[in-house]
Amino acid sequence: SFPSAAAESAAFKRPSRPLPAAPRAAEGGEPSPPPPPRPAAAPVAPRYEEPPWGSRPPAGAGYGLEVLKGGVALGSVRLEGRSWFLVGRLPGCALALEHPSVSRHHAVLQYRGAGCSPDSPSGADAAGFYVYDLGSTHGTFLNKARVPPRTYCRVRVGHGLRFGGSSRLFFLQGPKEDQESESELTVTQLKALFKQQQAKLEKTMLGEDSDEEDEKERRSERSQNTDMSCSWGMGEDAEEDGVEENPIAIDFQDVQDAFYMKDPRKALQGFFDREGEELEYEYDDRGHNSWVCKIKLPVDDASGKQLVAEVLHSGKKKEAMIQCALEACRLLDARGVLRQEAVSRKRKSKNWEDEDFYDSDDDTFLDRTGAVEKKRLNRMKKAGKIEEKPETYDSLITKLNEAENELSEITEKLKASGKVQSQPAAQDSLDEFMTEIKSGCTLDSVARKKLHLRSFELKKEQQRLKGLIKLVKPAELPELKPQ
Repeated sequence: SFPSAAAESAAFKRPSRPLPAAPRAAEGGEPSPPPPPRPAAAPVAPRYEEPPWGSRPPAGAGYGLEVLKGGVALGSVRLEGRSWFLVGRLPGCALALEHPSVSRHHAVLQYRGAGCSPDSPSGADAAGFYVYDLGSTHGTFLNKARVPPRTYCRVRVGHGLRFGGSSRLFFLQGPKEDQESESELTVTQLKALFKQQQAKLEKTMLGEDSDEEDEKERRSERSQNTDMSCSWGMGEDAEEDGVEENPIAIDFQDVQDAFYMKDPRKALQGFFDREGEELEYEYDDRGHNSWVCKIKLPVDDASGKQLVAEVLHSGKKKEAMIQCALEACRLLDARGVLRQEAVSRKRKSKNWEDEDFYDSDDDTFLDRTGAVEKKRLNRMKKAGKIEEKPETYDSLITKLNEAENELSEITEKLKASGKVQSQPAAQDSLDEFMTEIKSGCTLDSVARKKLHLRSFELKKEQQRLKGLIKLVKPAELPELKPQ
């Protein structure tokens, strides 16, 4: 049975509030004007107040910032027309950076004129640019050292600045008078001077009446006010500080952490030697000075797959190798196998002699570069199966003659095959093919490519041998005359 129309109308209820009416036209038939637009938000002003000693740099000084990224110059920014320049992520900054680690208002470059205030060091040495960090999250770095927040630090011509985690470097350019003079102190004296400056800076940041000095004064007052009664070892001087850490445990932890942090490549090579495996670094050039480095570890993960350490690094190839070795050490140390001995491990060292020094993954048929044979020769050398004899002048001359003879034979083969291909076909194609086979001059495209590649390798080897022969060539001494 279906509900009737009356029941449906009774079940439907009108809304308690009327629906908003459509905008009506004005009396003249014209539509009502649109609502006024909201006013745009005012730009956030930086929390920075220029000091009284701030002034504009001289017009002809030529101050500016040279921008570098990955060793490539991207451009320069002129520092002129104002006394201070704001660095941040907002578009209104004088030096706007789009890196996410840069704060909206990150730092300020403030210029100081020659006229100094009475309480500051006077002279022309104080005039120049200063960097002032505005309490940024990821910090400001001057010559790879992080500057303290809300403190003016002198920036001279040639000094480098870096903001947050951005890889861009900004080098101050300007007159030669603003360059830092060469110090006559030794490296040890400079390190001691740097420590003194750091201690002085920490003291000024903490204040004269720091918490440590207050604690010392309280202890002295307690020692003076103690009575002469017996405390049974439970006096105030017997209280233990629960926050204090064991210095021996700290040193031990530092040693454990520094086990592979100091030299990750050496630590990883030792692990591979104990496991009887061969350490190989695989590189992939991604362009723009960036590398992907991989290391296949002789350890399986939870799913039974081989563990691989992979790192993407922007910089030098050697730095990518170090970072990948460090990542591999972290993975192995997290599983507790980096510091174990080879006896306690499930994997045993391979017996390369049983497999003729070939790996199970090596395929000589698919190898076109000779890398498999090179690895096999290296394994045989490590096992002591091949005796490496030192090269002498005579042995180098013999190798050079062999390389030159092989190179001349390859050149003759290539010339002969070229003459055969250039000659017109005077007979049937099958007869011509059989004639070429009998003569031995026929070469297909694959064989020609192999010969060209071999000739290129022989030319390189010829240059190398000639350079070594020049080094080991015996000196021509005059003949000995009898007395």
